[in-house]
Amino acid sequence: MLQVLNLAKNKLSGKIPSSIGSLRHVESIHLNNNNFSGEIPPLTLCSSLALIDLGDNNLQGILPMWIGSHLHQLIVLRLRANKFQGNIPTSMCNLSFLQVLDLSENNITREIPQCLGDIIALSNLNSPRKSFHYISFTLGFLNNEVYEVGSFNDKEILALKGSNREYGKNLGLMATIDLSCNHLTGVIPQSITKLMVLVGLNFSGNHLTGLIPNNIGHMEMLESLDLSRNHLSGRMPTSFSNLTFLSYMNLSFNNLEGKIPLSTQLQSFDPSTYVGNNGLCGSPLINLCPGDVLSSTRSHDKYVSNEDEDKLITFGFYVSFVIGFFVGFWGVCGTLVIKTSWRHVYFQFFINMNDWIHVRLAVFINRLKNKFQVQD
Repeated sequence: MLQVLNLAKNKLSGKIPSSIGSLRHVESIHLNNNNFSGEIPPLTLCSSLALIDLGDNNLQGILPMWIGSHLHQLIVLRLRANKFQGNIPTSMCNLSFLQVLDLSENNITREIPQCLGDIIALSNLNSPRKSFHYISFTLGFLNNEVYEVGSFNDKEILALKGSNREYGKNLGLMATIDLSCNHLTGVIPQSITKLMVLVGLNFSGNHLTGLIPNNIGHMEMLESLDLSRNHLSGRMPTSFSNLTFLSYMNLSFNNLEGKIPLSTQLQSFDPSTYVGNNGLCGSPLINLCPGDVLSSTRSHDKYVSNEDEDKLITFGFYVSFVIGFFVGFWGVCGTLVIKTSWRHVYFQFFINMNDWIHVRLAVFINRLKNKFQVQD
C-alpha cells in the first residue's frame, strides 16, 4: 500500500502517467524538479492526498477544478514554476485543511478569488494541524509483530521571507499563500485579511491595483509580506502597526503615497522595502513628509529667531552700557572739569557736609557723656 511517492529532483520527462490516479491510498506525491510536461492527470480517486508537489516542471493547461472538489484532505498544494494558465478556480476554497498554496511563477490571470478568505485552516486559530509522518515500507512479520525498517518524514521547500527554506517537522505548522509572478489583476480581496493564521503572503510581481486592505493588521501572525512590483496605490493602512511578528516585508515598486505608519517593525526595515513609491515619505526613508518638513522648518526658524534675538539683546546691552557709562560719568565729572565755579561749589558742598557731620557727631558724644555723668 503506497503512501508516499517521491520522484523529485530527477531528469524525468514526458507526461505524468495517468496510472498515478489509481493510487487510492497515496498521501504524498513529490514529482517536483523534473521535466514533466502536459497536463496534470486526474487524481480524483486519491482522496487521501495531503501533499502535492509538482513544482519546477513544464506542466501546462488550466488549474484543474477537481483539486478542490475531490481532494478534501489536501494540506499542501505546490505547483510553482510551471506554465499553468487561466484563473484560480473557486473550488480551491473548499479545501478546508489547506495550509500551503503555492501557484507562483505561472501564467495565471484574472482576479484573486474572494473566497480564499473562507479557507478554514487559514482563518481559524483553533483549527487542527496535521503532521507529515509516513511509513515508507516494512519487511513483514517477526515474532508475530510487524518489523518496521524505515519511516519517512515529509519535507517541503517553501519560499518565505525572500528565500527558499526547507521545512520538515514543522511543515504541518506552516501557513502560506504564494501567488507571485503571475498575471493577476484587480484588487487584493478584503476577505484575505480574515486569514489570521497566515504566516507568509506573497502577491508580488502581478498587476494588482487599488488599495492595501485597511484590515491587514488583523493578520497578526504574519511574518512575511511581499506585495512588491504591482500597481497598488493609496496610503499604507495604520493597522500595519499591529503586525508585531512581521520580520520581512517588501512593498517596493508600487504607487503608494503618504506617511509610513509608525511602529517598531516598519521603521526597522531597510529603505529598499519602500523604494519605487515616489509618494511615500517618513522614516526610514530620507525624504520627509510635508508636515514633517513644515515642522522642521518652523523649528529651524524658531531656533534662528531665538538665536538672532539673543544676539540682538547682547549687542543692545553692551551699547546701552557704554552709552550709560559715558553719559553718567562724563555728564557729572566732565562738567566739574570744564566749569571751575561748579567744581568749587561741588567740593565746597562735600567740605560743608563733612564739617556738619563732625559737629553733629561731637555734640552727640558730649550729650552721651553728660548723661552718664548725671547717672553716676
